[in-house]
Amino acid sequence: MTSFQRAYYATSQLDRGMTKPTWFPFTYIFDLLNSPRVKPLAQRLHPSTVVEILKGVFDDARQELRYAVNSQRLPDVNELLEKVVARLDAALDSEEALAIDARGRIVPDDLERLADVALQERVWLAAEPDSPYSRRQDVRRERDALARLVRLTGAESAAIFPNTELARLALLHAYATSGGNFVVARRDMCEREDGARLEDVFAAFPQFTRREVGACNAIDARDYDRALDAETRLVWRAIGRWSVDARTVADSDLLKLKDGADRSFAVVADLEFAPLLDLSEYFYSSIPTIGEQLKSGFDFVVCDGAQLIGGPHCGLLFGSRDNVSRICATPFARVAPVDRVTIGALAKTLALYDDPSAALATIPVLRTLSTSVDNLESRASRLAAMASTFAGVDYARVVSGRSLLCGAANMPTSPTRLVELSFKGHSSAELAEALERGTPKLLVKWTRDSILVDLKTVPAELDLAVAEIFERVSERGAELRESSSSGAE
Repeated sequence: MTSFQRAYYATSQLDRGMTKPTWFPFTYIFDLLNSPRVKPLAQRLHPSTVVEILKGVFDDARQELRYAVNSQRLPDVNELLEKVVARLDAALDSEEALAIDARGRIVPDDLERLADVALQERVWLAAEPDSPYSRRQDVRRERDALARLVRLTGAESAAIFPNTELARLALLHAYATSGGNFVVARRDMCEREDGARLEDVFAAFPQFTRREVGACNAIDARDYDRALDAETRLVWRAIGRWSVDARTVADSDLLKLKDGADRSFAVVADLEFAPLLDLSEYFYSSIPTIGEQLKSGFDFVVCDGAQLIGGPHCGLLFGSRDNVSRICATPFARVAPVDRVTIGALAKTLALYDDPSAALATIPVLRTLSTSVDNLESRASRLAAMASTFAGVDYARVVSGRSLLCGAANMPTSPTRLVELSFKGHSSAELAEALERGTPKLLVKWTRDSILVDLKTVPAELDLAVAEIFERVSERGAELRESSSSGAE
């Protein structure tokens, strides 16, 4: 079959909704996303924006393909590349770009970084026409994703929701209908890294009596013990970024309370950060995996698919078959299905976990964690050497440091290398504020005398972009000093 015939066949089958074309133009997705011209631009926009841009380009290409087939001339990847770059540039001009977060947060706020294969699947599904075939494929993808979640975590069953808030609402609804009460620690009600508040979820069920126990900064097993009774249906345990020096209750001590007389309640582990793999070697302290939380005795585990799993934002729920089936029968589960694009991206991400080494190499957050100190040292030295040549830089040097899992100082940390810079004529606080107002935003840590850029939290492909930002700041500083000198004369 000639290239002309393959192109015609792919287009005609796409229009009929019979099958997924594999020849043109979707085989170009990988080349486009990894192009040296596209990738730095795409990194500065939200993935959903990138998906819409690629979808638009491919939709236009499909229309052009009909005429290209008639003239036996197919647009090549360079033509598509120019269109993608032009639209990305326009998007950067028309909306606020994502920040380059170099403050040392391994998992930045509200930043979804998908593996290339997951982003490609997302683009394809956004452009794929709806048909009986595509709907059957959606069912298969969801079934495969659930099977992998069960196998990777050791859970009996799992469920996928559009977001974690809906997963929590469905879980509470299943137990609120039977009356009784649930117990939650006051310290677990604090706002999370992503801005979510359990208070907003709990408020949806005023008939389900809530018993808050302990103080905002301390709690022990006796606080739980006094609140539990025969009417208790749930104990909600939010596991996240509370103060490390405050009193807390070990999971084992909390779960022992279930053995008390006339008590029959379920314990929920609401995880803020939930890896599928054991990442202990990359941190100074360990983070229990989802599987370990389940093995410790929790009846439910709730988490976000974009945390340390590295997939799209969605709500994941794990537990026994009976319990998960009960949750999935609630209206919240039935009326809010997960969209096909999210399911596809999650399925592609989970498939990478079949080979842990592949997951560490291709899922951005895991690749960040597993980056060697030698690699960070080399990149930091190169960036410091470039910055040292700028006229407005007083000094630039490499220093050792620790990257935080998220914004809370007590969360697990990982070894890293930082570039410390001092600019002539700028206070570090003013400079940090100016960098945050720039485009793209550069978020840095700062001390009294310098600013600090954590290379572990900067994608390697953005090193040059960071250097260009420093060069612009240096040039503006030199212009201001010259103008002030001229005015003084």
